[in-house]
Amino acid sequence: MKQLFTLFFAVLISLPLFAQKKQLEHTDIPRWRKIEGQKISNDGQWIAYNLTPVTEGDAQLQLWNAGTAQTISFPRASEARFTEDNRFLVFRIKPPLDTLKAQRRRKVKEDDLPKDSLGIYTLGNGKLEKIARLKGFTLPEKWSGWLSYQLEPEKPAPAKKDTTANKTPVVSTPAPAPTTQDTVKTAKPAKKTPKKPKKEDKENGYRLFVRNLNTGVEDTFAYILNYTLAKRSPMLLLQSTGKGDTLAFKARPEALQNGVYTFDPATRQVRPLWRGKGKFQQLSLDDSGTKAAFLADLDTTKARIRPWQLMTALGRDSARISVGAQSPVLQSGNYLLSEFYKPVFSDNGEKLYFGLAAQPVLPDTTLLPEEIVNVEVWSWNQGHIYTEDKNRLESDKKRAFPAVWRISENKLLALGSADMPELRFQEQRNADMALGFTEEPYAQYNSWEGNPHKDLFAVNLKTGAKKQIVKDLRCNPRLSPEARYISWWSAPDTAWFAWSALTEKTLRLSDNKWAPFYDELTDVPDLPEAHGMAGWISNDEAILLYDRYDIWKVDPSGQKPAQRLTRGREGHIKYRYLKLDPEEYSIAPNARILLHQFNEETKAEGYAWLDLKSDVLTPWLYGDFAYARTPVKAKDSPALLFTKENFQVFPDLLYLNAGHTAKATEPIRVSNANPQQQEYRWGTIEPIHWTSLMGQKLDGLLVKPEDFDPTKQYPMLVNFYERQSDELNRHRMPDFGRSTINWTFYASRGYLIFIPDIPYRVGYPGESAYDAIVSGVTSLLDKGFVKRDKVALQGHSWGGYQTAYLVTRTNLFACAEAGAPVANMTSAYGGIRWESGLSRAFQYERQQSRIGGTLWQYPMRYLENSPLFALDKVETPLLILHNDKDGAVPWQQGIELFSGLRRLGKPTWLLNYNDEPHWPVKLQNRMDFQKRMQQFFDYYLLGAPQPKWMQRGVPPMEKGILQGLETGN
Repeated sequence: MKQLFTLFFAVLISLPLFAQKKQLEHTDIPRWRKIEGQKISNDGQWIAYNLTPVTEGDAQLQLWNAGTAQTISFPRASEARFTEDNRFLVFRIKPPLDTLKAQRRRKVKEDDLPKDSLGIYTLGNGKLEKIARLKGFTLPEKWSGWLSYQLEPEKPAPAKKDTTANKTPVVSTPAPAPTTQDTVKTAKPAKKTPKKPKKEDKENGYRLFVRNLNTGVEDTFAYILNYTLAKRSPMLLLQSTGKGDTLAFKARPEALQNGVYTFDPATRQVRPLWRGKGKFQQLSLDDSGTKAAFLADLDTTKARIRPWQLMTALGRDSARISVGAQSPVLQSGNYLLSEFYKPVFSDNGEKLYFGLAAQPVLPDTTLLPEEIVNVEVWSWNQGHIYTEDKNRLESDKKRAFPAVWRISENKLLALGSADMPELRFQEQRNADMALGFTEEPYAQYNSWEGNPHKDLFAVNLKTGAKKQIVKDLRCNPRLSPEARYISWWSAPDTAWFAWSALTEKTLRLSDNKWAPFYDELTDVPDLPEAHGMAGWISNDEAILLYDRYDIWKVDPSGQKPAQRLTRGREGHIKYRYLKLDPEEYSIAPNARILLHQFNEETKAEGYAWLDLKSDVLTPWLYGDFAYARTPVKAKDSPALLFTKENFQVFPDLLYLNAGHTAKATEPIRVSNANPQQQEYRWGTIEPIHWTSLMGQKLDGLLVKPEDFDPTKQYPMLVNFYERQSDELNRHRMPDFGRSTINWTFYASRGYLIFIPDIPYRVGYPGESAYDAIVSGVTSLLDKGFVKRDKVALQGHSWGGYQTAYLVTRTNLFACAEAGAPVANMTSAYGGIRWESGLSRAFQYERQQSRIGGTLWQYPMRYLENSPLFALDKVETPLLILHNDKDGAVPWQQGIELFSGLRRLGKPTWLLNYNDEPHWPVKLQNRMDFQKRMQQFFDYYLLGAPQPKWMQRGVPPMEKGILQGLETGN
């Protein structure tokens, strides 16, 4: 008995050990999966989504049945789409990633690697069909029953070996010569070598299959280079490059010649629109499939400027040239037809929009390479700085100016031009008015404002006439759904305005006496922006505008007073409209609409229904979670798919079929992406508040280890970027991030993470960060649970600059990591953002850097806010990440910082992931960066061994071979 009791006690003591949670390691991160590509069937009965590894690996398509709550998995599948009639799920199946990698290591040719497959799953009976060598597939948008797909070419069978080779020849007795009585037969000519089939490739096209999903019957077309489907009726437009020769598959009996054809899958009828020599592209059908348009190059010469023409086919007619080289619409402005602008029919089929292009600048092909002068000429009075124009050179070469063909009138109108290059049309393109605007006269403002001014025009689509309605204004104009108004936010006036097409008058829509419609938290030296708009009521009867908290219904004609639809300001609750129908052009006046609500004080979120007819607001779901801002609704059902999350709760998919009601129905959990989370120590998060050195009340977040004990002391990382306290309920699963620490990962390993909000004073960005961060850290030190000598900083980009600045002002931190930091504002001010080609000056004068003026206005602000000039005061070991292809912050800034610290003998390291941009993007580089950053912090804050890369760097001879991540001598 004593032995049994001893054994029982030993087992009892050991039980907690089995239940003990693990701390996260980098090797654990690949276990986590993201949810991507979620879809809901039109009837709301099926949910499809992908579980994708956060690192790399095979995705898994999940199909959930709302009726049974059962899930079916399809390994390596993605790109899932339901058919319009809810009968089928179609998707792509990829080969196993391990198989592909293994074959690539064996240097298998790309053409010989395993190909994707097409999956067709019948929802009613669970039948799955797979079709090998998938290239791509298309499902109709608004009609059902058919699927079109193209396949990669089959690999030709190996040639048969000559079986007579190396065999002993057979000796035969020669036949006797024919006598006069014999009939002399003429020898048959040798058989011709059979013609090889034309190669299937991107020049000739690939075979296209059009399948009736209900019967399984397929029509096959050879050498289809391009095709498109009508939106609402069964019709395809095909471009073929010629006959199929001897392809070994059963195609349509009528081999298509080079040209463009329509195919009606319902009748299986092929109709030629244009056959003959030439090139064709930019195929387009109207919604009903009765009108077709495409571009054609029928010229057989080697002209350098290709004479593209617009071809159209209306009804049962063959295609004809509607816009050719001699068309007045081209001659009037010395234009070409743009080959890069796809023709677009209006929804009612009455208009066809196409593009015009300026004559290209052609190089002299007679010059030898050594005779060509390659020099950049920058001029002070150019609208765009040279690098900006260079950056958008390819897009400028493809720039098209819109034109329209009014079909019934056979009237062609050029709408855009170099003087008015941008037009915005009504979504359906049925209206007879468009919005035109240009920024070109004010392009230089890009360099110091970052927000160019505009001239606005109302463009008459009946006559082509253009009426200027606004000149030289910073604004972002919008066209109302029925094209009766043009609205805009005027930054200088901090107000909304609308211009009426009926009265041709401009009316101010918002008054800041009702509530501030501008961003009240703006702390940059620039004009505040608007909070935005929710949309328009049907027939342009009203516009729904946001202030910081509420939604306002405003009459654009000015006849009715503005109406506040929500009451959020009193409780600091922000309401925002959620568009559930992706094709919604406007909001019905009596609709019940879904709103997202966010409490700025508690950070609680949820949904509410607003009845526009009765103005009754009914809260629906609400709590200490972050609810999805983009819920998905089934087209023909009230079923909703959404997520809710917080620091501990992963945003799994939730399903609710409650409709437009306020019943607190409990949603059904659809997914369970990461059940392994329960195996690991996680952590908690809480809001914190303190008073800054300037006496200001500040907010922030504090992440604590799961087993936090206030009587103990912990190392702490300070991670920051602008204001993040509103992200209290955001889930952060373990991942190899590009630029910042993962709060969950470090909390699991025993760290505290402090995330302070930073309000800024214009002209003093560094001092503002010092004020907020140091006061927040000292307030936490006073609580007693933070190790005073084990606090570190980590920030990237704007946060990286502030990290570099802070270590020149205080020795409070044991170490710091600064990603892509600005070290010298005087040199950075005159630099270029290489990813856009823009001057960096606007960022310092008006935007995030918050200096508030030029280098010549405030030279001391630039000097005092530059870490470079105070590096002699640094006592904090600094790890710098800055990549040589950084397009946002010139990587020379990181070099200046590193070189200065090195010259002064300060401990510093620079990580440069070659050919990477503002942060590491490639997975292997992200993994490496996160490992080095952890080693760096662990060394200074936990006393972990120092890795070799910190001891001696990684010499060029060892780069890519020996990484130096190991510890020891």
